[in-house]
Amino acid sequence: MAVDRLKRNDWIVATDGGRALILRNDGTVREPKLTLLRKHDQYVPPTRDLGTDKPGRTHASVGPGRSAMEPTDFHQQAEDRLMAEVAANLAEDLRRREFSTLVVAAAPASLGALRKAMSPELRKAIIAEVPKNFTGMELPQLATALSRALEAA
Repeated sequence: MAVDRLKRNDWIVATDGGRALILRNDGTVREPKLTLLRKHDQYVPPTRDLGTDKPGRTHASVGPGRSAMEPTDFHQQAEDRLMAEVAANLAEDLRRREFSTLVVAAAPASLGALRKAMSPELRKAIIAEVPKNFTGMELPQLATALSRALEAA
């Protein structure tokens, strides 16, 4: 699954869990030029606004023991929902044959959530994965950084 160059018409998904950019390389192999096709954003309020209750407690099935339950991670749930939405949209684009090859550049935790949400057909279209967050960059800098990361892999 290693590719050393970003080719013309390759699609790229760059995500950090809170947002996702769907891009296409309209440049050349030597000089990639990324075009933004779609942007997925979400707003998740701070944890203090989401879950104000204390974690629940449970009784042991035998004896007087009690233990606390793990609190719900609302941020992780929101990230998982966004990655599922991105994967579903990409699968639909692939089904309509809008692209045939995909490069995934994502923060490591987001990469795992995105992989989990992908269909087998979409996984087959992936030619490279870069476990880095590029979403905070302008498109020209993103193209350069992504090309360097692919060459180094």
